[in-house]
Amino acid sequence: MPPHPRRLLIALLLAGTCACARAPVSRDVEALAALRVEAIRPPMPAPRAARVELPVTTGLRLDVLPDGAHVFVDGRAMGLARHLGTLLPLSPGVHQVSVRLEGHATWRAEVMVGDRPEPIQVTLTASP
Repeated sequence: MPPHPRRLLIALLLAGTCACARAPVSRDVEALAALRVEAIRPPMPAPRAARVELPVTTGLRLDVLPDGAHVFVDGRAMGLARHLGTLLPLSPGVHQVSVRLEGHATWRAEVMVGDRPEPIQVTLTASP
């Protein structure tokens, strides 16, 4: 069985017997080691595509008056309504939402969030 063609070519080049070689072959040890490793190492597989996380596109679109009210979801304070922006990102499912402001009646509801943002309009009434 004949030797591997690439190894045969490398052996001929290293020996300096190739008729097409006009310059003397380098006897550098590091270069020889690199050639040996390159000849033996199998090709590297193509890198896999990175997994991309999709941004959260569901949640609540809150429209709260007065906008200085505090928003709570599942018992956690989310912040002032005016600072929450246009979309309060939440995972799909049922969430308990409450909106509070001193001197006003507290608004509470269980809200079902699906795969699209759920619009909620809240107007707090002043308490006597």
